[in-house]
Amino acid sequence: MKRFALAAALAALVAAPAALAITDAEYTVIQKAANQYLQAIPANGNFHVSAEDVYKRIQSGKNDFVIVDVRVPKDKKFDQGHLPGAIFIASDQFARPENLAKLPKDKDIIVHCDTGQVQNKILTVLHMLGYEKAYAMKWGYMSWKVAPPTGLTLGEINASITKNYPVEK
Repeated sequence: MKRFALAAALAALVAAPAALAITDAEYTVIQKAANQYLQAIPANGNFHVSAEDVYKRIQSGKNDFVIVDVRVPKDKKFDQGHLPGAIFIASDQFARPENLAKLPKDKDIIVHCDTGQVQNKILTVLHMLGYEKAYAMKWGYMSWKVAPPTGLTLGEINASITKNYPVEK
């Protein structure tokens, strides 16, 4: 029943952007699944690994992990360069059964996108589906290599933080 509730919640989450309307029953299922997920977040507040940690794992030669690149479009991102040994699954197609079948539940799964935003959505989906060994590479591909849109992203961040916006205390 627990797996069914999580699957139903995930299905509703995937369909929600298109429909933008859910029933009260669907809301309750999603709310319970979301609460369960949030309660399972580790004490350090995340499921992230650093680029340095990923590099050390690659260098170790062990095969106890899978790196998944979710950057799109594939021809302009993954095909132009990716982490050694990474596989590609498009972020918008990640939850399809044929793509989930590529992911072993007995190995660590390290997901990354360009900046970290998309990978965290994928990470949530993986944990809600029971992939307890799923992690995201902190800051995404931009923590690995400066490449478009990384340079643009860093430039936008820098332009924003130099404005010294006010903070309340």
